[in-house]
Amino acid sequence: MDKKFDTTVDKYEVASSDDENIKVVQKHAAIGAVQVTDDKEVFLIPSPSADPRDPLNLPRWRKVIFILLLSTFSSLGLALVSGFGGLLQFYIPEYAARGATYSDITALMTYPSMFMGVGNLVFMPIAMSIGRRPVYLFSCALLVASAIGAAYVKTYEAHLAVRMVLGLAAGQSEALVPMMIQEIHFLHERSTFLMWQSAIQTIIAAIYVLFASPIAGSIGPGNWYILGGGLSALVLVLSIFLAPESKYQRTLAAYGQVTDPDDPAAVSRPVRITERPALDLARYQPRTLKSDMRMFVNEMDWEEGAYTFIHTFQILLFPNVLWAFLLNGLTIGVNIALGTTYAGIITAPPYNWADKSASYVNTGQIVVALIALPLLGNGSDYVIKWRAKRHGGVHYPENRLLLLWIPVTIGVIAAVLYGQAGSHPDKYHWFTIVWSYAAYYFAFVGANIAAITYLLDAYPTRAAPVLVVITALRGFISFGTSYGVAKFVETSGYDGSFGTYGGLTAALGLLGIPIFVYGKQIRKFTERWVTKETSGPSMSH
Repeated sequence: MDKKFDTTVDKYEVASSDDENIKVVQKHAAIGAVQVTDDKEVFLIPSPSADPRDPLNLPRWRKVIFILLLSTFSSLGLALVSGFGGLLQFYIPEYAARGATYSDITALMTYPSMFMGVGNLVFMPIAMSIGRRPVYLFSCALLVASAIGAAYVKTYEAHLAVRMVLGLAAGQSEALVPMMIQEIHFLHERSTFLMWQSAIQTIIAAIYVLFASPIAGSIGPGNWYILGGGLSALVLVLSIFLAPESKYQRTLAAYGQVTDPDDPAAVSRPVRITERPALDLARYQPRTLKSDMRMFVNEMDWEEGAYTFIHTFQILLFPNVLWAFLLNGLTIGVNIALGTTYAGIITAPPYNWADKSASYVNTGQIVVALIALPLLGNGSDYVIKWRAKRHGGVHYPENRLLLLWIPVTIGVIAAVLYGQAGSHPDKYHWFTIVWSYAAYYFAFVGANIAAITYLLDAYPTRAAPVLVVITALRGFISFGTSYGVAKFVETSGYDGSFGTYGGLTAALGLLGIPIFVYGKQIRKFTERWVTKETSGPSMSH
């Protein structure tokens, strides 16, 4: 039996075999629209191979260890950069006595944040050229060296320089780590496991930052750095043995995408979960500890790296990518602004927290991780499968944005409340500061996960440029947002400055509505710049 299936948005041809095992063939639809389910079960996108060394074929326990290692690395990197807010009170007297202004000292947080973006911009094209594993391991080693170096520097200038190097290493937590994790999972589970990574990262980082002030108050701030360097060294050693290469050569058809609807080789035939091919040890080599420990697994492709770098700036001009870039840049910038100011508020009258207790404000981020995981991770994957069933089994990337209103709304409220409590602490309980800091972090995590999963679904063959735009270039937006926060608060007050941040969050959140409504047309128009002329192997996934 042959029949035609037409949705209101995209067209598909459905063919069946003699055993009534129906498989969907995408003809020509807007890029990113793929068949993910039918009346029976879910399809696997990208299609897995029978190769035991295919990262998609890693056993579940190996994937769990993989996520734990990468998440711990990203936790330590982000904590060493953003957790410095809890140590500011220990460095301000020393550096101020040597002539540094408060703006100079807050630069110890803002500049490393910007250099995280620089690190992504430099290292992601290299990862596309030589593989993910060597760049990841190098970043681990660089994080160890810079963290220990920061513990022993004697001057403000040296401290700033070492922290900028630390930012270069930590930057891989924002682009390389999500790309490696999504490369070992299928589309229908992507948001869940990216949210697991974010939750683990948040909890570990929050605990580490939580004790920043007590550690600094008891044994000195330098030992906080040494602890981070030691834990990073442990992650590096374990990763050498347990974090294999995640890059694997696949065709565009494996992603459910086509470049020529009339070419049978370019047509995708998705594989059901129950049809997953068995591992073939006759044609492929087995996965071993020795094979996992190889530093360079794939052939080097410097052209792909150059293409990734160039296409990063090209894809930034796409309306949907530009919107996601601005929303993420703003939310991380406001989050940094909160991190650089909360200690000054909470240790001043009428709250009068001790300097060594200031970092306890980060406790709320642990709660955020536990709430965000089911709501924004599992919830997003549930929503796309639910919506797909309403559209004949077809998944449209814009459905990833349906839950975005929750973190955006909470972020607006949090920014405004934080500003009011900062300007009028006599009218608000200290819990307002703690809640607002955690709540806006929830807004940042929600915006980040929604934007990344949406754009990865929309442009499945351009994962690297998408992640560089969202995580690297946004660093410059966040730097602009947070760098002048001290002067902004001085001239406009906490209420005026953070009220403005709340208004900007609302404005960019509302712009997500036309992106959702016109997303299909945007993808249709922009696909000419994100697909190659051939349906052959693409290393740009």
